[in-house]
Formats: sequence, C-alpha cells, structure tokens
Amino acid sequence: MELAQQMPKKKAEITANLGENDYDPSEFVEATVLAEELGFTTAWFGDHIFPWYHSGKRSSFVWSVMPVALEKTSRISVGPFVTVPTGARYHPAIIAQAAATLDNMYPGRILLGVGSGEALNERPFWNGKWPNWEERMNRVTEGVELIRKLWNSKKPFRFDGKYFSSDFYFLYTKPRKKIPVFISAIGRKAAYLAGMNSDGLITIAPRNNVQKLKDEILPAYKEGRRKSMRNGLGKICIELAFTFQDAREIVKSSWRTLGIMNKDSWSLPDPIAVEKAGRNITADDVKSKTHLCKNWNEVVNVVEQYVEIGVNEVSIYTGCNEKFLRDISKNLLSVF
Repeated sequence: MELAQQMPKKKAEITANLGENDYDPSEFVEATVLAEELGFTTAWFGDHIFPWYHSGKRSSFVWSVMPVALEKTSRISVGPFVTVPTGARYHPAIIAQAAATLDNMYPGRILLGVGSGEALNERPFWNGKWPNWEERMNRVTEGVELIRKLWNSKKPFRFDGKYFSSDFYFLYTKPRKKIPVFISAIGRKAAYLAGMNSDGLITIAPRNNVQKLKDEILPAYKEGRRKSMRNGLGKICIELAFTFQDAREIVKSSWRTLGIMNKDSWSLPDPIAVEKAGRNITADDVKSKTHLCKNWNEVVNVVEQYVEIGVNEVSIYTGCNEKFLRDISKNLLSVF
C-alpha cells in the first residue's frame, strides 16, 4: 500500500478505537501497549455488554480492561467510546465513581465519552422497553450534570433531577485531574446538547460527511457552546470509517458485520437482529457509510477535509489488529 506523502495544512490527533468485540480481554491490553509504543496518545474502548453482531462472540467489560491497560502503560489516555449513564445499565453515580477511581490511580489519563445508547445493549435493563431519544438524551445531560457535581463537590449534597434524585450524594474518592466529558451526537439536536453540556463532540463520519458536519452539526454544537457560555470549541472528534476494499466485496464477505449501517440500527433489539439486518445492506449503503479509498494518500485527503472545517480528533476503529495499528502509525500519525 502506498505510503502517504502529503503534509496537511492543519493538525489533528489521530486516535485508536480498540472497541470491545472480536477479541479476548488480554488482547485489548496488548493492543493498548502497542498503541502507546507506536505513538498514539489515546486509545478508546467500546462499552457494550453485547457485541454489535452475534457472530462477534466476544464483548469485554471495559471498566475491567481499562485499569489493566493503564497499569501496563505510562502515557496513553483511555476512555469509553461511549458509555451510557441513563440510569438503566449504568447510574451516573456509578460512572462517576468508576472514572474517578481510575483517575485517582492514573491521574490525567482518563477520558469519558457518553451517549444515549443503542437498544441492543440498553433495552434489557429497561425490562425490555426502550425510551424515546428525547428521554434518553435528557437523561444523559442530567447524568453528566450529576457526574460533574460528584467529582467536584467537597461536601454531601442533595440532587433534585427529573430522573436522578436523592437527598444524599457524595463521592469520597475523587479524581485527581479534570476528566473531560465528550457527548456523542449524530443529529443537530444532540449536537446542540453536546455543545451545552460537554467538553467536546463525538460524531460518526461519513454518516456525517464533511458538508453536513460543516452546515448542520457544527453550527448546532457551536450554538450550544455559546448558549452555555463555554470557552472555545473543545474537542471535535469524528469516528472515521474508511476501507481499501470494494463495496460489493464487503457486502459479499462481511455482511454479518454491516447491520450497524442500518438507518435505525440504534433501535434494533439485539445482536442477532443487527446481524440479520446486515443481509439487507447494499453496496450503495456501504458507499454512503464508508469512505472508499484506493491508498493512504486518499485517506490523508479525507482526514484533511474534516480537519479544515474544525475537526481536531480523528478516531479510527482498529480493533486489536496489530498490522492496522502499525499502518495507521506509519501513514497517519507520521503526517498529522
């Protein structure tokens, strides 16, 4: 594969998204060690109880894997991409405690991505029900408020939220450094709420292509930042999907993994249903959800287009694939 030679006009942090599927827990630790050796500054982990597709067979618990990965490394930052503090699978206070404990032991190396979740992972904890997006997102923003208050409050407090209320909250083991919180958003409403309530935005590309991100998502996010009087833009992170394969070949050989491309994949009830949905994904769907590139120079061009409109972090799903991590280090970390 051709080595990327271009030098971009602007810089972006290239991060590894290791996920939580397909591999055993120890392999995620080994991948984090390798990522640090290769020069990555951040390794994101998925936070699912079930894999995205049934044949994936594995789904590690991120809050058990991250501390081992942190212990085996010395510099790289880690965090969930993303966790769901909506009060079903996780109460916000549990996420606050888990992240604070890690930062207490590994200060300054903990990140927190949060979002409204997917039915396949959250629905069982709602007794089979699935709240609408508005409720889920309101729970996320209220949950983030509670998480921050738990981290920062020096004395016990009462919290009277719509979803999370108690006459006594207090976190006894505090983080040592400020833990940045990023909110995942696909649409304008969520982007606005991310601007209002978080330290940065996480979104998916090319589901949000350069033009849509520029014209719709970033303006909504910036308006949220202005409304809440937050300084600057914070982190603007895209999860970038690209491939060197032909779209038709991907559909033919990898259909089991493609159900996530379903328009309503967030509401599919379980990994079996998501996998079945992959049968209906077409080559055109793949083209609209993945950047099809011929070589690394084309990948650099794609990244640079996003960076030009304000993206300052590009996260690439690598899994624990050693060769892919090395290729990204050689062709993207060396350029950006």
